[in-house]
Amino acid sequence: MSRVRPRAAGRAVVAAVAALVMAVTGVVVAAPAQAFSGSDFDPGYIISDTQFYDADAMSEHEIQVFLNSMIASTSAGSCQNWNCLAVHRTDTWTRAADRNICAQYTGGTQESAARIIFKVQQACGISARVLLVTLQKEQSLLTSPAPSDGKLRIAMGYGCPDTAPCDAQFYGFYNQMYKAAWQLKRYSTPDQWGYYQPGSRYIQYNPNPDCGGSWVNIQNNATAALYNYTPYQPNAESLSNLYGSGGVCGAHGNRNFWTYYYNWFGDPGAGISGIWTTRIGGATRYEAAVNISKAAFTVSPVPVMYIATGANYPDALTAGVAAARQNGPLLLVDASGLSDVVKAEIARLKPARVVVVGGPNSVPDTILTELGTLVGADKVTRVGGADRYEASRNIIAGAFAAGTVPHVYIATGANFPDALSAGAAGAVNGSPVLLVPGYDTAPDAATLELLRALGVTSVTIVGGPNSVSAAMESSLATEFSTRRLSGADRYEVSRLIAQDLFASAPPPPTEVLIATGLTYPDALAGAVLAWRKRAALVVSPGWCVPAATISMVQTFGSTTVTLLGGPNSLNTNVKYMVSC
Repeated sequence: MSRVRPRAAGRAVVAAVAALVMAVTGVVVAAPAQAFSGSDFDPGYIISDTQFYDADAMSEHEIQVFLNSMIASTSAGSCQNWNCLAVHRTDTWTRAADRNICAQYTGGTQESAARIIFKVQQACGISARVLLVTLQKEQSLLTSPAPSDGKLRIAMGYGCPDTAPCDAQFYGFYNQMYKAAWQLKRYSTPDQWGYYQPGSRYIQYNPNPDCGGSWVNIQNNATAALYNYTPYQPNAESLSNLYGSGGVCGAHGNRNFWTYYYNWFGDPGAGISGIWTTRIGGATRYEAAVNISKAAFTVSPVPVMYIATGANYPDALTAGVAAARQNGPLLLVDASGLSDVVKAEIARLKPARVVVVGGPNSVPDTILTELGTLVGADKVTRVGGADRYEASRNIIAGAFAAGTVPHVYIATGANFPDALSAGAAGAVNGSPVLLVPGYDTAPDAATLELLRALGVTSVTIVGGPNSVSAAMESSLATEFSTRRLSGADRYEVSRLIAQDLFASAPPPPTEVLIATGLTYPDALAGAVLAWRKRAALVVSPGWCVPAATISMVQTFGSTTVTLLGGPNSLNTNVKYMVSC
């Protein structure tokens, strides 16, 4: 559906646009992670499925800021007519859901171009980044301060075959956006439609068959969709001259798509083939914990619910494993009172009892009063201690019966990263996480008493000697089979814990949960979800995924990666599994 034409913008314009977009929008787009050239173009893998089918790639605000910045980069510097996408508005109408292709689009009055793009992204599950790039490759609309009526009405080139005039029934910006996204999605639905599907296909360089072509191994649905939409691959001349003409036999649509995308949003191929990435987040840490609870518990009632402060981590580090042991969620609360989303989740799950972890300084008595009003005062209990270590022991003693726990994880209570990952592993294999003062040279009497009462025979220390001292390890080893999982940083420790868990308890997980390792709230509630899904949970930087973690996911053969937390915690590089 793309016209056969060279790219309109030159290299200097593209570079200027990319630089301005980054300056204006911050995290909305990213510069290419590295220089790229035509030799990097893979005709069989133009863009990953993860990026192509991302219904949450950009917010409406991010799309608007992007459109503004694109026009600001032009010589005009601002829109010159109302067809300019940064200011364009039009009425839209409601479209019913269409099978498994697009969900319903609810029409509106004078919707902005940004809003239409966002709503189409949401309805059809085609990334706004893909839609924006397609607008540029088809009609150069993103950098046009004064588009003509003719260009705007065929904005996406939908219904515009190379060999015939455009079909008037598909005219109009809204019509073009929706129908193009619908078509791109239709190509990959279970009743696959279109000649180009994953596998070996002969793809021409140009509509003229005399220009030749080659057999291409199409590796994924997204690349197949692009070929169904624009059925030509760039020839060698096009790839050697990325910002110019490929000669009389050049067809530039898919080359331009790839080049624009790379310049504005980074490597379009980022992502792991065969792995679907999703996200569970929320506007706040409290809402995120509720949404994790919803993913873990779809029916009610539940036998127990654990409540911990969201303002600090020690109490919840142990509570997550305890909640999993007793088949209940862990929700986080603020000292000022129960939020509406937390109240709604309590009402939904109808817990038989509620365990509040931590003393009044962590969870005030007023919270217990609120909880009592919701579930009955006799169903609410508090478990705390004089310090985080006694609280950890008391939480474990209340959730794990004597003589039933052969193994425990031991982590420092002075920091959270090691215990976060251990908590998820402990939830899966039934091993509590016991916090200790890592600088001590030996466990105190109360810790030893608990370990003996539980029936512990083996201990895994998580973290290096700077977290839990070598002397502590030696002391534990005199009575228990003791080993340590440590690494160069919190991310390596997290990965080693996950690998160790499933090496001792095969088969490997089909799903891996990723939370930021820089803060604690998302992973705290995630321990219960890891148990419910029998998933690994690892922590990651907020801007990339360690290469060794990606390798672990691939070795596991996992098919789903779920991010815990919003884009401010784990950005799109993590969603697309960009390596670091």
